[in-house]
Amino acid sequence: MHYYLRSKIFLRSKIFLLIIFFTSVNAQEKYLSPDDVKVEWQNFTKFQREELVSFATFLYNEGFYERALLSYFQYLYKYPNDELQIATYFQIGKCYENMENWDLAKNYYNRILDEEIANEVAIKAAKYQLYYIDLINKNYSSLIDSTSNSKDPYEMIFRAYAHFQSLQWDEAQQAFKTSEALFDLSHYSRQIRPWYKAINTARNAPLKEKNTALLSSLAPGGGFIYLKQKENAIGTMGSSFLLYTAMLTSVTLSQKGSVSIVGNRQKTAPISYDLNENFKKSLNYPLPTELTLNSKRGVSIIVPPALIALGLYAGSMWKTVYDIDGANKKLVSRYAGNVSKKLPIERFMDFETPDFIIK
Repeated sequence: MHYYLRSKIFLRSKIFLLIIFFTSVNAQEKYLSPDDVKVEWQNFTKFQREELVSFATFLYNEGFYERALLSYFQYLYKYPNDELQIATYFQIGKCYENMENWDLAKNYYNRILDEEIANEVAIKAAKYQLYYIDLINKNYSSLIDSTSNSKDPYEMIFRAYAHFQSLQWDEAQQAFKTSEALFDLSHYSRQIRPWYKAINTARNAPLKEKNTALLSSLAPGGGFIYLKQKENAIGTMGSSFLLYTAMLTSVTLSQKGSVSIVGNRQKTAPISYDLNENFKKSLNYPLPTELTLNSKRGVSIIVPPALIALGLYAGSMWKTVYDIDGANKKLVSRYAGNVSKKLPIERFMDFETPDFIIK
């Protein structure tokens, strides 16, 4: 019995040793050389890279731009000189752009333009985004100068928008026509055609006229109402009302009697005009038995408020005429802004961009 147990234990020990032996042999066969280890770790880092790209793309698409920035910077740190370096710069620029940090966005778009490894797609996309930033920030003159003599349809679109926002109707129409010809596709023609109607409407917009403004100014504040300057109109009408009230209610007091109240040492003084009271003699100060105060409107009282009112009246008429051009420009600019909102530049921003994708 003891012999049988000892044999069984011995057999199990042999089997266990054989399992350990074959396991170690398989492990040695798995890593036959340092190159095998390198290949396996490359596969592991490749997986990490793909996960980081997917995570950064998810954050950007969901609008978490600050967190997406951290992932993009992490990618640049972990994988320097990677094939997605330019695409990463572009995505960083887009994040800053969506956060309205225009200077940092322009910095990364310009970095793409300075990189020798940047391809044509990345260079064009970076330029378009720089034009977009200029347009959003109303740097119209800079955008127009940068796109002078361009043969790129997208650049001409940005140029057309800049001319339109600058109220340069002929230049805007010419830029849209040039862009339409360069695109030479029905899709873009349909997108551009509404602009021709908008430009014609802007040309024929009903503007404020000086003669009408002068006639409206005959009534205090009327010219400002015509120009839709509510604050100026309210201020002019209020000031005029106060001045006219002052002129109509201003009076002087005069006294009838042998003794002047001002020179009298008694403590008797009238408190209103048209006062008629009987006074008795008190001590040695003779007082008239009857005292009468008369009121009248003197020229010296009416003239100052009348001059002020006249100056205010003339000034309001002059300012109404002076503000005509500014009011017309403001009116047309408001129309141009509304048209640009209804026909936004984003409708044309379908150009190719660097892909932040592992192929």
